[in-house]
Amino acid sequence: MRRTRSFWLLAIGFWLLTLSSCAQTKDAIYTPDSRNWSYPLPGAKVISSYGSRGGRGHSGTDIKTKANDNILAAFNGEVVFSGPFYGYGNLIRIKHDNGLETYYSHNSKNFVKVGDRVKAGDVIALTGRTGRATTEHLHFETRINGQSVNSARFFDHDRHQLRFDAFTKDGMVKSKFAKAGKQDKTKASKKTKKSKKSKKSKKSKKSKKTKKSKK
Repeated sequence: MRRTRSFWLLAIGFWLLTLSSCAQTKDAIYTPDSRNWSYPLPGAKVISSYGSRGGRGHSGTDIKTKANDNILAAFNGEVVFSGPFYGYGNLIRIKHDNGLETYYSHNSKNFVKVGDRVKAGDVIALTGRTGRATTEHLHFETRINGQSVNSARFFDHDRHQLRFDAFTKDGMVKSKFAKAGKQDKTKASKKTKKSKKSKKSKKSKKSKKTKKSKK
């Protein structure tokens, strides 16, 4: 009788443990309806993409709605920086359990501080133009191991959706994106060099035309 009772207690315990494990796994998987991710600026449009911009490298994606609009945390995570930082202006950096770190900058106001735990969709700041910015917008970056990676690899900025195929079934960033950061940086560098060469070429042609006209 005691053996039978012990067997059933063990069986029930194992069943409860399995259910708990399945619930955690299910919660970690990103789906269109899940609440563990959020587009950082709902309704925004891209005004400047990742890569080369004006002969300089651009490590993020600039998205815009209106001044003092709510900026949302993209995933659950911990705030590792919040405050002014050079050309970024007011910057927030959040480290996430999925392997990503996200940057939100040019904010008019930050609502979170270092050490705060945030959930996806939490309002963390307001859009602004602090730092090196010409209009109110959000400069959004995604990084892996400190290396910037094109955020368009993880978010469809036109549809404001997460690219679910960029993550594993456990909700982690796929390992191939660790290398993608170097590839994106190389592409951006090439575009910047090409842009600089193009500008020099135009200046040279303009200078030659000016000399000819003087003659």
